[in-house]
Amino acid sequence: MNEDSATPRYVALIGDIRGSRELADRNEVQNEFKSVVDSLNNHVPDRSIASPFTVTTGDEFQVLLTDAKAGVEAAVSASDQFHPAGLRFGIGQGELDTAVNPDQAIGMDGPCFHRAREAINSARKDGAWIRVAGWSNGIDDHVNSMFDLVQCVREDWTDRQAQFGRALKEEDTQKRVASRYGVSKSTVSESLSAGHVHAVRAGENSLGTLLQDTFPGGESP
Repeated sequence: MNEDSATPRYVALIGDIRGSRELADRNEVQNEFKSVVDSLNNHVPDRSIASPFTVTTGDEFQVLLTDAKAGVEAAVSASDQFHPAGLRFGIGQGELDTAVNPDQAIGMDGPCFHRAREAINSARKDGAWIRVAGWSNGIDDHVNSMFDLVQCVREDWTDRQAQFGRALKEEDTQKRVASRYGVSKSTVSESLSAGHVHAVRAGENSLGTLLQDTFPGGESP
């Protein structure tokens, strides 16, 4: 990377709906998409948001962040909420050439957004869930390959596995998830195990940490 290391770096995240033009209920899906995007402004800590999650078209959003792990966590949260419809994401890091817009993530430009756009275009071309760009070729390639593996598992989740996986992040324990849905703890445990949900969460967390640790000025919390 050629930018001056003293220049502030940002992480741009762009997300969109996979195959949105082919959806029969596109308007309904877009409304749900907007609701999910709006929720991310409450889900992601304010300290990590330089410019808020903003729907830029009916099926695309972008956000400007100050740390990389928040970008991965936002992509995971949005994907969890939007199951079974699929989302894809491009994450790019770098400078910002324009002033930060604190009200909405539009009207800004710079390498972080260029790389995020490059990444989501790559995801679109490859049918991928998440692509990153702007770290180093080695890190970009490694992270993208690992996200592909995580995607392979996530896309086999049943609705129940996705539901329990999302609830586990909110409830913390399998017992509370079971109580929430009126099922036995063993039902929750067996469903999570069959979907390899714990391994997926560990992988998502590890990749977010790696991107944060190698983000200039970033460090794991």
